[in-house]
Amino acid sequence: MPPTKILAHFASQTKKSINFALIYDNSSIEMANRTREKLIDVARHLFARKGIENTTMVDIANASEKGRRTVYTYFKSKSAIYDAVIESESERMVERLRKVYSLDLPPVEKLRQFVVIRFEILKMISDTATPSEPLRSLFSTNSKRYEKITQLALEKEKIMLNSILRQCMDNPDIDRRQLARLKVVMPLLQQGVDISFMRNNYRDLGVDEASFSNVVADFILNGLRKHSAINSSI
Repeated sequence: MPPTKILAHFASQTKKSINFALIYDNSSIEMANRTREKLIDVARHLFARKGIENTTMVDIANASEKGRRTVYTYFKSKSAIYDAVIESESERMVERLRKVYSLDLPPVEKLRQFVVIRFEILKMISDTATPSEPLRSLFSTNSKRYEKITQLALEKEKIMLNSILRQCMDNPDIDRRQLARLKVVMPLLQQGVDISFMRNNYRDLGVDEASFSNVVADFILNGLRKHSAINSSI
């Protein structure tokens, strides 16, 4: 066989070997990710049902039908898997917000939807009748866990929110000075309103959940406008 054909054959076989290795590696990565997600999901349910202090790594291994060695391969300690649960739950909180952020809407309307959807997420957390019972339980059993999850979620929200606010700057009806102020106070406003909402304090105002979320959205948007006001939903 001529040298050129030998080299071509060798290159072809090498390429096939590389492609096979890449497929194998990708398959291994997907399997590893699935295993990790399963461990996190099992830990989430155990933490919610038994409490973090009463849940052991052996419990997680048994419930996930994985060996202890497998659990420790992915997470060196219960603290590490707890941190992964926190990250996972915060990601769940902002997943729907990302969908709103990606919608093709005028910036002001996108801001309104962003605020309203946040309350729907809080409703999911606080409502015992929803499928997200472990999430609600994690929040309700320990305020520090709630603060840690929401703080991480707020950091992710902040990036999207600031982007929406920058887009609002092109609206001639919006006061840019108020936009700058809102960037500063919004995190504090969110935390205070979130707690009030989850405690159902809006009922003292004689409004339902939907009205309350719209009132808060109106309050924010009305404060941003130069002259015109938005009619309250009450």
